[in-house]
Amino acid sequence: MGIKSDDERLEELFNMNEAPDFNRTIRKAKMFSIMRTIIVSFMIFIIISFGVLIFNTTTLNKMSIKEERRLNNSFRVSMPNAYLGGIQIDDRIMVGEINYVRYRFLGNKPVTDGSYKEEYTYMPLINGIYGDMGNYLYTGSYNQSEEVSDYNKAGKKVMKFYHPSVEYSNYINDLGNLSEIEDNKLMEVSLSFNKAYSIDEVKNMIPSDITLNWYWVDTFTTNAKELSEKTSFNEYDVYGIKALDNRGNPIDRPEDDFIGVIQQSKIDNGQYAEIFNTLCNGKEEINKDDLKIIGVVVSGDSKSLKNLKNNEYIKGATIGAIVDKY
Repeated sequence: MGIKSDDERLEELFNMNEAPDFNRTIRKAKMFSIMRTIIVSFMIFIIISFGVLIFNTTTLNKMSIKEERRLNNSFRVSMPNAYLGGIQIDDRIMVGEINYVRYRFLGNKPVTDGSYKEEYTYMPLINGIYGDMGNYLYTGSYNQSEEVSDYNKAGKKVMKFYHPSVEYSNYINDLGNLSEIEDNKLMEVSLSFNKAYSIDEVKNMIPSDITLNWYWVDTFTTNAKELSEKTSFNEYDVYGIKALDNRGNPIDRPEDDFIGVIQQSKIDNGQYAEIFNTLCNGKEEINKDDLKIIGVVVSGDSKSLKNLKNNEYIKGATIGAIVDKY
């Protein structure tokens, strides 16, 4: 093979037949750049998604703990004769939900009181987007001057309470209806008193064969607006002391738990702060003597509950849950 001249070498160097190889190189370079961009973008997406997932999980976990604590405190100082049962936490994207059951004691028998839920989110605009089933079986408008019966989601009649400082035009007293109820039934009854009593006085007022479930504490300020606007209070409007623990056993000093929740939670909860200021009478803490009992929830069979009839200290009484004794 002969030696190529300089002209031949220049012709080979600039030969147009080599252009397709050059174009392939450019296409490969572009393809590599695109693939690199896709891979980098995908990695960034994975990192950001992982960070968002961690933020979502951590934030909702903190919120669920706070919400569960709030729920526990609520049942400890309100919700007459209602107890917080099994809880299930369901955290999704930006929204979490606590599902729980309620139960109550009729005598020493626990009965379920429906399933409920509480939602929480760190995005206020979507809070409650799934709706809130609430506490009631049905809702509707009615004349506020009339006494009507409300029912919860389990079909239980919601108990009513009457404040002793208000003269109501109408009082419900279901004690007069006990003769129409069979002796094999257990039930809970709210009793509204004619005045305020101490915890020890109330203990002596209730017959020994009747279970004392809950004390209604007067947490209303003098001439409170809410007193004049209400025809009565239902069991979701009042605060008080549970006389039984979550297994239905009597508590020796039931007022301690109520006082503890109010004093410990008054910093974060405006409602508890208001209750504390009403009960402490200018002191730094609440004591037993500050608790004025203006009603109770009791339970038992119809025969034992008939002993409450015609007691002058009872201004109103409403029957709540009723179940078979056996």
